[in-house]
Amino acid sequence: MKAMNRKIGAGVLWNLVSMFLTRGASTIFMLFLARMLAPEAFGLVAMAAVVFELANAFINSGLGAALIRSKEVSGADLNTVFYTNLGLSLAAYAAIFAGAPYIAAFYSQPELTALVQVMGLVVFINAAKIVQSAVLSRKMDFKTQMKANTLATVVSGILAVTAAYQGWGVWSLVVQMLSQATVSAAILWMAGNWRPTWQFSTESFSRLFAFGRNLLAEGLLQVAFQNSYILVIGRFFSAELTGLYFFAKKISNLISQQLTGAIQQATFPALSTLQDDNATLKYKYRQIMQLMMFLIAPIMMLLAALAPQLISLAFDEKWQGAVPYLQLLCVVGMTFPLHALNMNLLNVKGRSDLVFKVGLVKKSVNLTMLFLAIPYGVLGIVVSQVIATFLALVPNTYFSAKLIGYSLGEQVGDAVKPISAAVVGGVIAWSLAFTFPTHDVVSLIISGIVGSGAYILTSFVIRAEGALKLWYQLSRRRERP
Repeated sequence: MKAMNRKIGAGVLWNLVSMFLTRGASTIFMLFLARMLAPEAFGLVAMAAVVFELANAFINSGLGAALIRSKEVSGADLNTVFYTNLGLSLAAYAAIFAGAPYIAAFYSQPELTALVQVMGLVVFINAAKIVQSAVLSRKMDFKTQMKANTLATVVSGILAVTAAYQGWGVWSLVVQMLSQATVSAAILWMAGNWRPTWQFSTESFSRLFAFGRNLLAEGLLQVAFQNSYILVIGRFFSAELTGLYFFAKKISNLISQQLTGAIQQATFPALSTLQDDNATLKYKYRQIMQLMMFLIAPIMMLLAALAPQLISLAFDEKWQGAVPYLQLLCVVGMTFPLHALNMNLLNVKGRSDLVFKVGLVKKSVNLTMLFLAIPYGVLGIVVSQVIATFLALVPNTYFSAKLIGYSLGEQVGDAVKPISAAVVGGVIAWSLAFTFPTHDVVSLIISGIVGSGAYILTSFVIRAEGALKLWYQLSRRRERP
């Protein structure tokens, strides 16, 4: 058990380091790009990116996760997945290139044709690194992946800012996307010791795809759902409004999805070894849930509370229209650990069939709410997203209760205390921010610090489990010689 804790702890640490470095660098570059480019530029890239997200989900086809989860992996398995991904990526790029004019016509944005055809190259580049990433994940080598992600983010950011300064406009964002994928893939190939050989096994493909096919279906559904809001807003509203929504979503995802994803990626290989021990698995999942809620809830609440001042100071007044969207999406972000960890549990238990079924129910709820909200504008659409997120908790937690006894009531109970403490901290930060005569960086920092302090104090007063366990672990580390 101690060895398992060390593995999980090291994996989580390196993934968190990777997240903070890459997201921190990404945020800095976004500061520059947001000041140089108009919301319309971000809107156009968001419209085009829908296609590539779907293509990437199709190419991965769940085979990468199948490699990570398998107890033993042969050379034939790795080669089969590699060549399958390359073949699918070539087919996907050909379809994207040919379909670019139709995508542009769908959005009534002629300039999208060239953007889509060039951006489509990222699909092939990403496919080339899936096996390398899976091999490193199996070894719990997240340090190498951290280096690749960080360097790729920095290099691509510098190139994008340079291109924007030279007047490339929306193409600077294309440069960022392509260079980030290329640098990341190159580093993983240089760091990894696996190299493909001319080998393809139908037995390996059948065995891995038996697990991966349900993840493929769920992955396509998930990506289609995540991008359905961009798709609808881009189709029925302007590129500017699409850019504002995309910008707000990008900021909220910097914390919620990235932090959750970092912890998930690190814990999935280790927890897969406990798939037959329900009692231990439930105990570990509760620990992870409590920790994630303790970390994510205050950040999202403070971000929502200080959004008007933050957007105005960090970016530009032209982005103020994104503030109400960001505040609502922060509420969605606070629930993300509840959704993500339940789906992760099903994968650990090898029930990818349930991942697909649960995903289908959740997406049906969300899409119904989305289309009902179209007449009420973009703000109405975002409100519907919040409502649908809470409704989707019911199907999302149902099988966790069945498989390991981790019920909806227990999960909500694990989330209530950190959310309550976060509300206290957020209200105090919001109130303090509006009492300052001027809204400058100093007032923003003071409001954030006071709000954070109020959150931590409230967490200990109400004895939030995540806070107590984190304090216990830190205390033990200090006591060690």
